Amino acid sequence: MLDFREGAEEGARGRSAGGLAVVLPAPEPREAPRRREPPAAGGSPPTEIRVEIQALRAVAVMLVVLYHLWPDQIPGGYVGVDVFFAISGFLITSHLMREVEAAGRVSLTRFWARRARRLLPASLTTLLVCAVATIVFVPDIYWQSFFMDIRASTFYVQNWHLAASSVDYLAAADRASPVQHFWSLSAEEQFYLVWPLLITLAALTARRRQVPAVAAGVTPSRRAERRARMIALTRRRRTFLVLAAVTLASFVYSVLDTASDPQRAYFVTPTRAWEFGAGGLLALAGTSIRWPAAARTLLSWGGLALIALVAFRFSGDTPFPSWRAGLPVLGALAVIAAGAPRGRGAPTRAFRLRPVQFLGDVSYSLYLWHWPLLVLAPFVLHHGLTTPIRVGVLIAGILAAWASKVLVEDPVRRSAVLRRGGPRLTFALAAVASAGLFAFTSVGIAQVKDNLRQAEQTSKRIVAAHPRCFGAASHDPAKRCVNPALAKAVVPTTLEAKNEPNPACTAKTRVKAVSICEFGLPPAAAKRTFALIGDSHSTMWRAGMEVVAAGEQWHGLSVSHTGCPFSLATYDLPEPQRSRCVKWVKEVPRQLAKHPEVDTAFVANITGGNVFVPPGRTMAEAKVNGYQRAWASLPASIKRIVVLRDTPKVHSDTLDCVDRTAAEGKAPGPACAVRRKVALVPDPAATAARRLGPARAQVVDMTRFICTPGGRCDAVIGGVLVFKDVHHLTRVFATTLGPYLLQAVRRLERSWR
Repeated sequence: MLDFREGAEEGARGRSAGGLAVVLPAPEPREAPRRREPPAAGGSPPTEIRVEIQALRAVAVMLVVLYHLWPDQIPGGYVGVDVFFAISGFLITSHLMREVEAAGRVSLTRFWARRARRLLPASLTTLLVCAVATIVFVPDIYWQSFFMDIRASTFYVQNWHLAASSVDYLAAADRASPVQHFWSLSAEEQFYLVWPLLITLAALTARRRQVPAVAAGVTPSRRAERRARMIALTRRRRTFLVLAAVTLASFVYSVLDTASDPQRAYFVTPTRAWEFGAGGLLALAGTSIRWPAAARTLLSWGGLALIALVAFRFSGDTPFPSWRAGLPVLGALAVIAAGAPRGRGAPTRAFRLRPVQFLGDVSYSLYLWHWPLLVLAPFVLHHGLTTPIRVGVLIAGILAAWASKVLVEDPVRRSAVLRRGGPRLTFALAAVASAGLFAFTSVGIAQVKDNLRQAEQTSKRIVAAHPRCFGAASHDPAKRCVNPALAKAVVPTTLEAKNEPNPACTAKTRVKAVSICEFGLPPAAAKRTFALIGDSHSTMWRAGMEVVAAGEQWHGLSVSHTGCPFSLATYDLPEPQRSRCVKWVKEVPRQLAKHPEVDTAFVANITGGNVFVPPGRTMAEAKVNGYQRAWASLPASIKRIVVLRDTPKVHSDTLDCVDRTAAEGKAPGPACAVRRKVALVPDPAATAARRLGPARAQVVDMTRFICTPGGRCDAVIGGVLVFKDVHHLTRVFATTLGPYLLQAVRRLERSWR
């Protein structure tokens, strides 16, 4: 996350002196006392800690932590991140401007070295622990994605890494990595790189600007003093204008990008920079009017109330950040501007409570540690996140944060050796530590690749042997088939399944957002041409339809769009996926009209998801109607619609169960099964087909080969892993379904004749 403790040495000494004349609350002449931090190593003077900022940190980190632990209770708790962005912008700008006013410039190397000493010890320790825990506790199916996230976090590009993967529909089913929360720390580090450069540039341009002459008759000393004061004011105003322009540009970009691509906009730095900038502008503005204690009390309580309001009113469906992030930022700035007012009803007494100040002190480390503990707990305990486990994670996170501060952060931050060694020593040690983490993750990724090669060789031998009762054959209702030799086999392994490519397809073409590829027999040798249409589940079925195409001597056209069911109901997808999906659905019939040889369409789509419901309809009715309208838009050359009823779904930890059970030498199929009534949900496409009737649409349902009549859907059937994730069949199992899919199609063919 962020440098929550920013200012313990240099940034929390109060607002910078001077500034533009704006009406903001100022400290009372007799403000509540601020506690002092002990002198740092090397004899530096003690530094003041603003109790209201420490309390604001405590509020923000607890919002984030409780949101992660109980998201339904605090659905907008993620706004704690925005509060921290505003705090960091205020404190860092205050510190940089003090340096500019004292020396006329910013020492960039010393600034970045201080940031490295402050942030890297705790963050690199967290990353190292996560890397080791991944090796020890996490199945190798997750190693590559976890290690890639650790690597991106090490070099502070995790936010861009997540922005790139957020558009991957299949990645939505992946487990969150234990370092996914490093995206915000990455955004802040990028801010730390650019912000001091902007301030330095503004200071240099202001220094070269002509300053009005001081009136004659003034003594030389007074003249020099006034001139210095005017230069400082000019520099400050110029810096304010530069940073205000950057902040405004970032805000406009955030609003526009959130509207067009909210998943990406949530993570990338340009959409978040204005939040830091807002805090920086407050630091630059300063104050010129002193407000009474009552007004400052109201301002402080109002800021806290605004933060609490959005934390409970916002949710994951709220477009964010956009202008809405301005609400928690405004609340944070109000608390900072109000300071620590004294008097009846002021929140200062609550701010100064030892537990509140303690949480503010350890807020950075608490953020770093709570998320890995939450993600890794199910792997360590082999159990889902129950309320007692969540409470345990909270307690363990606070203890780990305290230990991290006492044993790692403070000793490194106050190290006399690092201070005497200067920025070069700090940068050298940071580079060595980062390179070590990179090497560790590289070894882990190499081990995954080696495991994958060995698993593929084993699976190929088993498949080549054509074992009896392999895969779907062991669930054939017409012929009971049991092969004890396959009871503990898992082909492919979970690692293979995770990395397997889609079934082969050739002669790919793309016209107006519609991709079409071919499979089955060549057109000249085929008796019929059919189309396989839908989202990624249609691609999943292509392995089974290959068997159908070979058996019937057919030629197939695969027309798919990941994450987009072929339906004229508008699915509630984030932009730009929604617009692309709508365009694809409308364009598919036009492209298929160019293939009059296609007379049959097989459609397959994932069940679930929400659509926009017209007035007077239910969600189920809207989905059924959407499919029927989409099929009606197909060209007249397509005479028949065949719906491949969607498959059951398993739990997010089912593959973990398979991996663990197989490693223990047990049969993973029944041990990791999911109840049929949980796994199988109604398929609106199948309902739509039945309502249209067999003259136009028919249904092929292969559920009986996955789920037993007794109500159990096994994770491994006949030695074959059924699912590669929560809802996609493995290519091997889909292929073993092929002969039974062929039988079902032949029965339909007889009715067509």
